[in-house]
Formats: sequence, C-alpha cells, structure tokens
Amino acid sequence: MSPSTKSGSQGERAEPPTTRERRRNPRVTVPWPAIVQSSDGRLVTGEVIDVSLSGMKLRVNADVTVGDEVKLRVTLPREAGELEVTAEVVRRDPGGIGVDFGTLPPDAAVKVKAFVPTWDLRRRAERVGVELPIQIQGHEATTKGRTVDLSAVGARVTTETRLTPGDMVATTFTPKDGQGAMQVRAVVWEVDARGAVLVFASLSLHDFVRLRSFVDSLLARAS
Repeated sequence: MSPSTKSGSQGERAEPPTTRERRRNPRVTVPWPAIVQSSDGRLVTGEVIDVSLSGMKLRVNADVTVGDEVKLRVTLPREAGELEVTAEVVRRDPGGIGVDFGTLPPDAAVKVKAFVPTWDLRRRAERVGVELPIQIQGHEATTKGRTVDLSAVGARVTTETRLTPGDMVATTFTPKDGQGAMQVRAVVWEVDARGAVLVFASLSLHDFVRLRSFVDSLLARAS
C-alpha cells in the first residue's frame, strides 16, 4: 500500500475532529472488506462497520492501540475501486477499532464524499410507499422484484434473489407517469429483513426531476 500524503498541495490536512464534529458527520453503515496495516507492517483483514467523512469503525482483530497510525485499504462497491488512506486509531473495544482521517489525499476525499453525502441525501429525501415491478441486473445474474418505497435518489426493494451489499447494479422500472421505463444504475447499500436499499448512482437531471415529480404527485394524492 502506498502511504498517503500528509501536507502540501498533494493532500488535504484537517485538524483532528472533536467528538461533537464526528457525531455531526453523517455516518453510514457499510459492509466493505478492508485490510489494516499497522506501523510494524503487519497486515490484518477486517470489515468496515460504518464510515463518515471524518473516519471509520472497523471490525478487525489488529494489534494496535489508541494513538497508533494505520494504513487502510478498503474495497469499495464494484467499479468504485479501492480507498487507500492513513488514519489514527482513536477508539478500541472488543468489537474493533475506530479511526479518524487526519489526512485525506484528494483521490480518497473524492471517493468517500461520493458515498456518504449520497446516503445522507437519501435519508433526508421524501419517500413514498409505492409498489412497482423492477428488474435488477447484477454482476453475475438478473433478478426481479418490486419497490417498497421510492424517492428521487433511491428505493427500497424486495427481490426474488437476495442482493449483496456494496454491489453496483443496473435497474429498470417504470414510474406510473406515462413516460415509459427508466434505466438507472444503483449501489446496493444495505440488505435486511425488509428488503434491499438501493442508492441511485448515475441519475441524469431529467431522471431526477422526473422521479421527484412522480414522488411528489403520490405524496400529494395521499395527503
């Protein structure tokens, strides 16, 4: 793993965030595989539990202590590549470690910001319960399902085949607005007993406006 840059034009130096600042940053639950490299060079595999713009919590049995600097290599959802960053261990408990990003190189900052704000936007976006047939093309297979709820930036769906968190998929569905089918790429953000949450990853302005208008019309009808 190549070390991240700590200062100068090649990186973004941030002051260590306070506890209040860390809590204020949107924190997203994710199941991303990770490799943690300690200061003595040992590599340990683990999994990201959650991530924010200021840090991560990881489930990993690494021999590190609070204050140690570690290098992280995180496998992002398909087609998004890997995130490599140096971080400081700020928490350690039986469930794993918490790290703060003291330095985010530009490429790492872009990758983190591409995921967390999108998820935060979905959490705040108005959603409406609506059942629409949906087809989902994954990395290896296609499955059919139905939407449970829909917003302008994502959807919760139930499917015939269980989806895998972190996968990038292609969806096809038809809002009942007389404009035909939509094809939208999405990230499978989480999967639970209620179905899978999809976050749309490549909406054009036209599709975003169309979905928002469709959702608004259903909400107005229900009020």
